[in-house]
Amino acid sequence: MNTTACNWQRLVLGAAAVFAAGSISAQTLTLATDAAGTTYNAVGSGMAKVITEGSKLRVIVRPFGGPDAYLDQLNNNELNFAALSGSTAYLSYNGKNRAKKAYRNLRLIRSGEGGLKVGFIALKDSGITKVSDLKGKRVASDYGGHAVIGRSIAGALASANLGWKDVIGVPVTGANDGVTALDSGRVDACWASLGQPVVQQLNATKGVRYLNTVKSDASLAMLREMIFPGVKLEIVKKNPSIGVQDDIYMITYDAYMVANKDVPDAVVRQALEALWAKTDELVKIHRGLSGFVREAAVTEVPMLPYHPAAVAFYKEKGLWSKDAAMANSKF
Repeated sequence: MNTTACNWQRLVLGAAAVFAAGSISAQTLTLATDAAGTTYNAVGSGMAKVITEGSKLRVIVRPFGGPDAYLDQLNNNELNFAALSGSTAYLSYNGKNRAKKAYRNLRLIRSGEGGLKVGFIALKDSGITKVSDLKGKRVASDYGGHAVIGRSIAGALASANLGWKDVIGVPVTGANDGVTALDSGRVDACWASLGQPVVQQLNATKGVRYLNTVKSDASLAMLREMIFPGVKLEIVKKNPSIGVQDDIYMITYDAYMVANKDVPDAVVRQALEALWAKTDELVKIHRGLSGFVREAAVTEVPMLPYHPAAVAFYKEKGLWSKDAAMANSKF
């Protein structure tokens, strides 16, 4: 075989090793995220960057239309990691998704506080300033790749004494598609996260307004029942540069980095060591990563069981409390 052929063979074999999903032996791993332009794509990309730069692992981001599109692969260890919300983790693990399938091979490896703040947005000059103004309006619906968005919208509508019968649902596919529909005039409001890149683009060109979610003991209890038990309501101060035209309350919950249960302990440890060492860098990459401080890495109300390697790591760091152990033992 001549030199050119040998070199070509090496390139092909090398490419196969690098891009094979779940190729642990090559120290190349895959991390699933939502589509480019979404908050969770930015969150996952930040995690992948920090791990790749801070360890011997190479983490490749794999964007999908939404979690429903990749959960089977993650559960089967065809994908190794994912960046997703605590709500999606809860629904997925417990089979409360559209597929009615419980993904029991998912394991939590790091949690972040308030990784996502979500709510309705409308165009700034639309005259829509609160959720109750959506009565009779066209609202993006379905969100095929995101089981949790439909539940969240229903909960937010209910907090204003509205339901799907009170609005005109306009089906969209993914988190970015609702914003695109708002931009094109197909809907009057859509669901969005704070800091979502496509929302920031729309705010720069046309101006958007995030709508206040009603906060009361009753509304919070209802949201936790309709969406999932980890829902919180947090105030977001007025900041027109990001579309927050007044002080408002938004739905929030923890964000997670998860792994398949069969990702080797040594690999999980390398990833966690890199994230731990570069936490100061991680939290500055994107608003959605700002809550990934060290103190929040272990949550006492996990929606998934922790990976054994993560438990061992956090015990060494002094973060694994009795309450965390008790919560983890319930799975």
